[in-house]
Amino acid sequence: MAKKESKIYVDSFIPFENSYRRDYPEGIVCATEHQHGGEATLILSGEKTAMIDCGMAYSAGETISNIKEILNGRSLDYILISHTHYDHIGALPYIKKEFPDAVVCGSAHGQYVLTRPGALKVIKDLGIYAASQYGTGDEEIITDGMGIDMVLDDGDKLELGNGHYIVCLSTKGHTDCAMTYVLEPDSIMFTSESTGICSGPERSEVAILKSYDDSMESLEKCRRYGAKRIVSPHYGIVPEYYNDRYWEVFEEKAKEEKEYTVGMWNSGLSPEQMLEKATKEVFEGERGNEQPYEAFVANAKAVIKMYEQYADPEKKYNYTV
Repeated sequence: MAKKESKIYVDSFIPFENSYRRDYPEGIVCATEHQHGGEATLILSGEKTAMIDCGMAYSAGETISNIKEILNGRSLDYILISHTHYDHIGALPYIKKEFPDAVVCGSAHGQYVLTRPGALKVIKDLGIYAASQYGTGDEEIITDGMGIDMVLDDGDKLELGNGHYIVCLSTKGHTDCAMTYVLEPDSIMFTSESTGICSGPERSEVAILKSYDDSMESLEKCRRYGAKRIVSPHYGIVPEYYNDRYWEVFEEKAKEEKEYTVGMWNSGLSPEQMLEKATKEVFEGERGNEQPYEAFVANAKAVIKMYEQYADPEKKYNYTV
């Protein structure tokens, strides 16, 4: 299937009434506002600065220029990694070259993943696909120097000074390395994809790739935390009145996806047929504007395989993806 060409950024998210998704509280600035992929979001509230994620490799030059402008002479002290997927971590090597003293933080599993040649190859390959779709295709995609310096465990606090600190939460489900970060005392939660991606009112893109049960545990952990504001990955900040509904919508959509995928297994479809069905019903809509086809396929295969465990063994075929 041919990839969709989309060199120009298209904002397909639906806005909330009287709310702009990048209208962050003072001291928080997005450095990748008009770029595809995960954000690079700067936190300037404390004596030390921090950035959550890095964005894609193809747009690293623009991201670095934006970071320098936003920092306005300040150092970049910490880079917090939500997880190790190419669209969130791709620009890391370029940013580290520009800010060599920045300490890269993430989970222990994320640190391990970035030591694996196979994982780095996937990050590079998907970065190349993204560059061909969203950039010029001539961008050099590198993974040299990609790694995590400081391991953050569930419940750890990272001090920023001036009374500000970041609470770290392990939120598995999307990946085994996924982390959620909460800026305190502001009570602003930067969620991981394990608890969905808001795409507008009553909309949540489910991104459970590793474990449905882990995602449900992450959902309850985040919901119980009771943050005052929620920043959803790929989207931005949602209005405060939507906080409770944010978790409810994700839970509803996640259950729907589980039923949909398990239903395909129980209907006797092969993984290849399931992938074809998902491509027509999901990718050929809005999803094609948001990620390269190759990334969609990799994710869809993971979802299909994950939900096999819930299928009726007497109904499904014994295929492997």
